Amino acid sequence: MILISRGEVERLIRMCSRAEGFCRNARSSIPFNPETDIQAEPTEFYSGSSGYAGATMRDVIQTLETSLQ
Repeated sequence: MILISRGEVERLIRMCSRAEGFCRNARSSIPFNPETDIQAEPTEFYSGSSGYAGATMRDVIQTLETSLQ
């Protein structure tokens, strides 16, 4: 059995929930609308949401691996 602090678990849940929301609501950047899309957050598009989700998974993996040591 391993012990992970409640605060750390809550942080991981927040990050995963946010990443899931970005992925669920992402849209294609093609066709690009220069009048509106230039001001959009990167996570509004598939590429940005995928990058955020990948970084989130890397953080979760590192946190879990550290907890195993």
